[in-house]
Amino acid sequence: MSRKAHASRTTPPLPLNRRFSYRLNMIGRALGQEMLLHVGREFGLNLAEYRILSVLADGKPPSIRDIAAHTQLDKAHVTRVLADLIRRGFVTQIVDKRDRRLRVVELTQAGRATIAATLPHSIERQRRLEQRLTESELRILWSALSVLSEEAEQMLAEEAQKGARRGRDVGLSEPASIPGRRKSTR
Repeated sequence: MSRKAHASRTTPPLPLNRRFSYRLNMIGRALGQEMLLHVGREFGLNLAEYRILSVLADGKPPSIRDIAAHTQLDKAHVTRVLADLIRRGFVTQIVDKRDRRLRVVELTQAGRATIAATLPHSIERQRRLEQRLTESELRILWSALSVLSEEAEQMLAEEAQKGARRGRDVGLSEPASIPGRRKSTR
């Protein structure tokens, strides 16, 4: 009997609603769809456009790779969305003078104004979600999310390494990384 067959007989089933990946994906999907409805109706943006504008508003101009990592979009999709945002006047893209392969992407005044106009909704949404928890629960949640993010990244790295040892490319185009996770203290 194979290990997989034996494990399926001895391991009790784990209901979907008790799986971290399922629950976190469902929460993320609901929040993403809610934001899509809002930014689509109010600003004529799709979710990818909104996410890219948000990343650009968050600090120094990132690379296409950074934008892709923070938006969970592939680089080709980011490039296509950026082209549309440039055409619509929300961002500019300039070829880096030192390395012509790199692009510097920045928000225009219209892009900054649009993302600023989305902030009241984002802040209210965050407040509403946080209001459902006590201060203590919220501290525990943020701490738990940091720990789970760190562990998920470690699990991803381990699985990627198993594939590399077997000479298989499983489709990870970028290094494993979860934006916003805390640095390991182990």
